[in-house]
Amino acid sequence: MRHIWNKMALALLASSLLITACDKDDDGQLEGPKPTISFTASTPKVVGLTSEVTFTSTSSDAFLYQWDFGDGTIGSGATVTHVYTKGGTFTVQLIAAGRGGTSPSVTKQVVIVSPLNTVNQLLTGGSSKTWMLDNSVSATIVVGPSDSDPTSYYAGGPAGALPACQADDEFTFSSANVYTYNAKGETLVAGNGGCQAPRSGSTPYTFGAATGAGVAQLTLANAGSFIGITDAPDLVYRILSIDEKHMVLRAGKPNAGVVFTLKLVAK
Repeated sequence: MRHIWNKMALALLASSLLITACDKDDDGQLEGPKPTISFTASTPKVVGLTSEVTFTSTSSDAFLYQWDFGDGTIGSGATVTHVYTKGGTFTVQLIAAGRGGTSPSVTKQVVIVSPLNTVNQLLTGGSSKTWMLDNSVSATIVVGPSDSDPTSYYAGGPAGALPACQADDEFTFSSANVYTYNAKGETLVAGNGGCQAPRSGSTPYTFGAATGAGVAQLTLANAGSFIGITDAPDLVYRILSIDEKHMVLRAGKPNAGVVFTLKLVAK
């Protein structure tokens, strides 16, 4: 990447020299002051699971601009908006050229929050947040053999099809990594078990990167714990997508023989 950046800087200088070739004094020197290079960076804006930063050159006596965003990508223009897909501290570099040639580049560091932190914030609301199965849409729960075929075992029912003892269940996640299930009366037991005595309870969980499809992963600590359905294949739930109001979870390893996909809505 540094090799590419150096070549780009040389190309920028060459462009400046070409454009100003006719603007020389009698001694063959470029006319005009060298650029004074500076720039500003906006506060990172979280968009989904990425962060956008707008960089604006405040340089003087310059008209060509090249950027190194510090994450392996480059750009050009006086004002640019860059999307960061990973968290970390990135050193952004600007080189600019004008009729007086180029000046030494300047750098500035930007700090980007990890996408996992964003997902955790959406999941817990920053402290505690309650979710429910989304009974207002069709295919609230679907079942298939794998990530590549998540619906062939059961393609889901129409909107409003969940039994009452399942539709009112509440699933709460806290920033302390504690999950609480509130049956609100009864629990629907899979396998034609019907509505039975409530299985409400709490369990710690671990939160981290997803194994397979997903933006993050939850692993419940206590045996017998579940989210949404009692017959989930294991204690691992991958978050396929999430925003302030909606979340899609998948229970089961990518190729374990069965995966359950659940649509949830924030209470």
